[in-house]
Amino acid sequence: MWKDAYYGKVALILSVAAIFFYLIDHPSGVPNGGSWLGYTYGTVGFGLIGWLAWFGIRRRRYGGQGPLEGWMSAHVYLGIALIVVATLHTGFRFHWNVHTLAYVLMAIVIVSGIFGAYTFLRYPAMMTANRAGSTLKTMSAELAGLDQSCRDLALTFDDETAALVVAATQDFGGRFTFREIFLGRSVNLVEGATGGAIARLRDQVGGVGNAQPAEVLPLVQNLTKRATVVVKMRRDWRYRAQMLLWRAIHVPLTIALVLALTIHVFAVFYYR
Repeated sequence: MWKDAYYGKVALILSVAAIFFYLIDHPSGVPNGGSWLGYTYGTVGFGLIGWLAWFGIRRRRYGGQGPLEGWMSAHVYLGIALIVVATLHTGFRFHWNVHTLAYVLMAIVIVSGIFGAYTFLRYPAMMTANRAGSTLKTMSAELAGLDQSCRDLALTFDDETAALVVAATQDFGGRFTFREIFLGRSVNLVEGATGGAIARLRDQVGGVGNAQPAEVLPLVQNLTKRATVVVKMRRDWRYRAQMLLWRAIHVPLTIALVLALTIHVFAVFYYR
């Protein structure tokens, strides 16, 4: 836990203090954002939103300051505290207006931010484990080498078998779909052209081509290894796509929140 849950302690103190003052405050009428305490909650909430947005931007800069654990801790704990403060700011009064829109956008941004913090803490480790010391560039080079080796070995077989092997070297598991990104279902190349080529090669042993196991085994091993590399590469693409997709959703929502919040603040002071 980063620095003994520093941001968690800050968020807990902030939340408890906000709830305490809400309980002891007795404004004229019902609690609302227009009381002195409501304005205080609004100011604190506005500051938290600005700080969390700025912290997220700083975290994305090359050479950004602070560890990733600190970034995640701040977004999770202070995001939860922000929900408490903002809810108390509303006085639990919601209507079909820009004020409620800003609140809803804030809630969505906080939830997506917590998910994003979790994603950026978990997925880099998963990508490292999946690559097993390799990089996407080295895996691509390994794949190219295996493809060339398979095509060279296929030259000793009949034309039909060689054509199947060449087709297998062009098998990348089909399109990269949203289903694969969200559900995480890896492709099974053995069910496609790769599986067809391997089945044909095994039939060659003592069969139509009367090939020897020593001739078939290296090619089958290369095709199997190639399938493993392709699956690893697609898994790497899936992890990267999920992180990029989160940014593509979270960043526009954050911008929309800032705009709605600006309109909210303007409307409060203009129509007061």
